[in-house]
Amino acid sequence: MKPLKRLLITGFLIQLLCTSVSSQNVLTAENMALGGGGASYLTGFESLFLNPANLYIREKNYKLQISLLKGGAYFDSALPIPNNGDRFSQFRSTLMPYGSSEQSRIINETDRERLVDRIFPGTRQQVSSMQSLTDLYWFGLKWNLEDRSYAVALRTRSVSFYELGRGFFTDEPTERGDRLQVNRSFRHQFQSLHELSFGYAESFTFLNGQNPRLAEFIIGIAPKLVMGGSYLDVRYRDRYSIGESDGLWQRETRFSQLSSGYFSGGAGGPFSGLSDGNLTDIFRPSAFGAGLDIGITYLITFGSDLSTLRREDVPTEKSLRFSFSVTDLGAVYHYRSTRKDTAPDGEEETSETGELSELSFLGAPGEHLSFLSQFAETPFENINRSSNNAFATSLPATLNLGALFQIDRLKLMGDISYSIAKTAFAANFPVAYLGLEIRPLPFIPIRAGTRLAPRMPGYYSFGGGVETTYFDITAAIQLRSSSIGPTTEILGASLVGIKFYLQ
Repeated sequence: MKPLKRLLITGFLIQLLCTSVSSQNVLTAENMALGGGGASYLTGFESLFLNPANLYIREKNYKLQISLLKGGAYFDSALPIPNNGDRFSQFRSTLMPYGSSEQSRIINETDRERLVDRIFPGTRQQVSSMQSLTDLYWFGLKWNLEDRSYAVALRTRSVSFYELGRGFFTDEPTERGDRLQVNRSFRHQFQSLHELSFGYAESFTFLNGQNPRLAEFIIGIAPKLVMGGSYLDVRYRDRYSIGESDGLWQRETRFSQLSSGYFSGGAGGPFSGLSDGNLTDIFRPSAFGAGLDIGITYLITFGSDLSTLRREDVPTEKSLRFSFSVTDLGAVYHYRSTRKDTAPDGEEETSETGELSELSFLGAPGEHLSFLSQFAETPFENINRSSNNAFATSLPATLNLGALFQIDRLKLMGDISYSIAKTAFAANFPVAYLGLEIRPLPFIPIRAGTRLAPRMPGYYSFGGGVETTYFDITAAIQLRSSSIGPTTEILGASLVGIKFYLQ
């Protein structure tokens, strides 16, 4: 096995084997335990990707921070997976090329009823969406100077996002005005990004001149180079509607697939079945680009906290912070084995609304071929136009607002994030995060939090660790919530994050 291939697989499996979160920009033990935010909380190298201004804040007395192979994962599924071993196996399968021989996707009538109750609550929801996310930091460094702080980090993140129409699992129509509808639409996106970021933060002298020295504006900026892995975006619209005076269902169809790298297939094209592949094939670069993360934090210290004076490396222990950041400004250009396939829009009258699915869907690369091919009529047979032009996709640009109150061993935080454009990584509606950290002993943090968002599963998060002068060990877990409280179903985890400090 080639060294690069071995390193890539080993790095991912270290994180995955530790996992038994989705609009979270960063998946680390600290912010996952606090619900998923952190625009005002994170001050380590990870803040490069969420709010670079926080690099300037010193909550610990050190010169250099070092971290290797730190990250987290999030996995949601249409059907509950009670056994954690099975859950890990299913999650791992969403990172590997799908094999048509896998039997775990087969469902029966009882499964379909449970699935509808779980992801299509009520009687009006027509489409449900789910995500699987991974976020791996190969390395991260942060170092402090007298008047500014710097950081550099390399991370790989991936997402599998899919939408399923209610009509795949029940033929019971939903009401839309004076018409009944059955939605059998489908979408699957898979994308991975390798990002090398370098940033710095310093006090903004121009604004600070009008404020007391115990409060200051901090600005941070972090440009990054981006390499994209193989890309997939499959869209299939299949909707039926009927009115009171109609004798037949009115059907509308549309199909397109945009792909690059491994997902464009070999000589037979992307619809003849993907060739045998592995993690390296999917994550091998097929795109390049650039991005920018910027942030501002207004830091107010009070009481005996004099850390803003930057004297004798005094850590920040009593503060009020307000933060604003814009992350993932930029784009990637897909150039290797690019392909776009489309089918003409279709309209017809029919007496039936199609077969029910005998398969569930988890979002594995290439799984859409098996899922859509189970039906007598597939969208692939109508494709009449293909092209091989290169294309560009935007990074998931997101606005983040955060606030944090810190006094000695207690921290209270809240965040709101909003993605400027709907992407596989982030939905374009507001998501709120609430978190609490308390330290019964100075070196033992205990964290808890939650996420509040429409059309996304709720969860409660918990975590903790041991933080010493020379190293930190942290962990976190996220549990799906129900109407009566937390469940034992794991949605996300980060085990184990380690940082080292040099004085």
